[in-house]
Amino acid sequence: MSINPNVNRVKEWILAEIESGQLKPSDMLPSLLTMARTCDVKTDDVQGAIHELVTEQIVTENFEEGARVKKTQPFFYPLDELMSVGRMITDKGYREGTVFISLDEEPASRDDRRVMNLEDDATVTVIERIRTADDQPVVYCLDKVAENVLEYFGSHDQQTSIFKAIEQATQQTIAYAETEIEAISYEPYISEALDAHPQDGLMLLKQVHYTAAGKPILYSLNYFKSSLVKFKTVRKRQ
Repeated sequence: MSINPNVNRVKEWILAEIESGQLKPSDMLPSLLTMARTCDVKTDDVQGAIHELVTEQIVTENFEEGARVKKTQPFFYPLDELMSVGRMITDKGYREGTVFISLDEEPASRDDRRVMNLEDDATVTVIERIRTADDQPVVYCLDKVAENVLEYFGSHDQQTSIFKAIEQATQQTIAYAETEIEAISYEPYISEALDAHPQDGLMLLKQVHYTAAGKPILYSLNYFKSSLVKFKTVRKRQ
């Protein structure tokens, strides 16, 4: 917190208004003058309080519109366990859904072969989907499987998670994954597929999944709408 008691007074007032429900997610904050009079401080102190709350991501500020309470993301995706996107959605009480864009077997690219340690003439099953919550797009998924699972998806419930599909089709268990996470700006094809606003950032979760025997079997690129999904993990000190 600030060493300025007046700034802290404004911050505490705003936080109390949010906690009590007087200010709800996406609500505009009162004007600088209104808050200055309410807290009996200068408008510079109000601006200082807003600056700190923006830094702490409790409020957001747009130069044209002003400051508003940050809208909270409804979904948490844990990074310290293997969780399907479908479970992430249903755990929060939403109805999961899948929109298939493409499903085919293709020659493995140079990058696919490098990542999954495949032979030069290998093929991969490529699955392109949009995962939805109550019919609203949440995640764009590009999955590359180092096995032919086309028959499984052609004859089974296509809402099944990719993990279960692979394990049931190949009789191999996915045991762990190596994960990278990266912030992505507007990408025309993916952002439009997710109905994302140009200012709505994406988070790319790139994962290589391995069987219990250490064989890479699934290469996933999942693009999450950052306005809907927050990532969470537990980190232990070594």
